[in-house]
Amino acid sequence: MQRQDAAPAAALALIPLASFLGPFIATAIVVALPQISAARGLTPAQAGWYTSAYFVTAAVFMMPVARAGDLYGRGPVLALGAAIIALTSLLGAVVADPYAQIALRLLQGVGSAGVFGTGPALLAQLVPPSRRGRVIGLNITVTYIGLTAGPALGGLLTQALGWQAIFYLTAVVGLAVAAALWRVLPRTAASVPGGRFDVPGAVLLGAALGLFWLASGRPQHWDALLLLALAGAALWAFIAHQRRAAQPLIDLSLLAPGQALRYSALAALLHYSGVFGLSYVLSLVLQHGAGSGAARTGLLLAIQPVLQTVLAVPAGRLADRVPTRRLTVAGLTLTSSGLALTALAGAGGWLGLLPLALACIGVGTALFVPPNQHAALAAVPPSAFGLAAGLLQTTRLVGQMASMALAVWLLGVLAPQRPADYRLALAVAGLAFFVLCLGALLASARRPPAGG
Repeated sequence: MQRQDAAPAAALALIPLASFLGPFIATAIVVALPQISAARGLTPAQAGWYTSAYFVTAAVFMMPVARAGDLYGRGPVLALGAAIIALTSLLGAVVADPYAQIALRLLQGVGSAGVFGTGPALLAQLVPPSRRGRVIGLNITVTYIGLTAGPALGGLLTQALGWQAIFYLTAVVGLAVAAALWRVLPRTAASVPGGRFDVPGAVLLGAALGLFWLASGRPQHWDALLLLALAGAALWAFIAHQRRAAQPLIDLSLLAPGQALRYSALAALLHYSGVFGLSYVLSLVLQHGAGSGAARTGLLLAIQPVLQTVLAVPAGRLADRVPTRRLTVAGLTLTSSGLALTALAGAGGWLGLLPLALACIGVGTALFVPPNQHAALAAVPPSAFGLAAGLLQTTRLVGQMASMALAVWLLGVLAPQRPADYRLALAVAGLAFFVLCLGALLASARRPPAGG
C-alpha cells in the first residue's frame, strides 16, 4: 500500500521536472546559437531552421502523441518523451554535421510533444478534481521557469563551460527523470484499451500544421497565401476523415457547438495569438525606436514572464475553489487591458505605460492559463484527458506561430525607420493583439458551466 501511495506522489514531482526540459533547452540554445553555429558550421539559414525545427515537430506530433498516450498508456509515452529530449541533447553535444544537428532538433520536438501531450493528462488522472488546479498550476509554473531560466542559465553555462554544457545538463537531468518515470509508472493502463491509432488522420493533421508553419515563417512572401490555402485544404481533409473514421484521432463530438472544450481551445488559440508576438515587437521598438539598451529592454520584458511564473500556482489553487470561467474571464480582461495600454503607449508616445501594461498581461495570463486548462480537463471524460491536453498544447503552438507571423508581417508592411514610425508600429500591433485577446475573452465568457 505504501508503494502505491508513493508512486503518484513521486509522479507529481517528476512530471513538472519533465515539463522543464523542453522549454529550458529551447530558450537556452538561443543564447548559445552564435557559438553553436560557429562550432558546427551552421549557415544563417540553417541556424534559423535549427531554432524553429523544435517547434514545428512539437506542433505536428502533439495530437498524435496525446492519442498514443490514451491508447497505449500515458506513463510510458511521457517517459519516452523525456528520454528522447535527453538523448537528442546528448547527441547534440557531440554530432558535428549541421544537418544532423537540425534532425536532432526535429526529434527533440517529438520528445517535447510526448511530455506536453501526456503530462497534464497524467496529472489529472492521478489526483482528484478538488486538487487538479494546484498540480496543473505547479506544472505550468515549472514550464515558465524553464522558459525564463533558459536564457540566463544558458548564457552562464556557455560562458563558463562552453555551449555543450547546456546539452549535457539537459541530458543528465532528462535521463534521470525518464528512468524514474519509467520506474514509478511502469504499468500505466491505456485509457482506451483495444483502440487503434488513426495513421491517416495523424498524417493529414501533420500536413496541415506543417504547411501552416511554413506559411507563418514567410508572411511577406507571395507563396504564403498558397501555403495557407494548402494548409486549409489539408485541415478540411483531416476533419472530413475524422467524421468518417471509426476510431478518429480527435473525437469531434467533444468540439461540437455548446461543448466546453471547444471554447477552452478557441480561447487558448486566440490568447496566444494575441500575446506571444508582443515581446518581439517591443524588443525592436525599444532598442531601435527608443534607444533602450539590451539589458534595460530585457529587464522590462521580464516583467510579464516573472509574474506568470509567480502567480501560476496560486491561480491553479483558486481554480479548485472558484468557478474557472470567472477566473479566465478576469484574466483575459486584464490581458486585454494590458494590450490596450500597449497600443495607447505607442499611439501617444507614452512608453512609461509599458511596465503597467506588461504587468497586466503577466497577471492576466497567469489567471487564464491554469484555470482554462483545468476547465478543459473537467469538460471531458478521463479517457479523453490526453485529447484535451494535446489539443490545448497544439492551440498554444499554433497561436504562437500565428502571433509571430502577424508581428513580422505588420513590421514588414509598416517598415519603421524613425522613432515615430516604431511608435506607430507598436500602436498598430498592440491594437491587433488587443482584438485577438478580446476574441479570447468572448470565447471564454461563452464557455458552458459544464467546463467550470
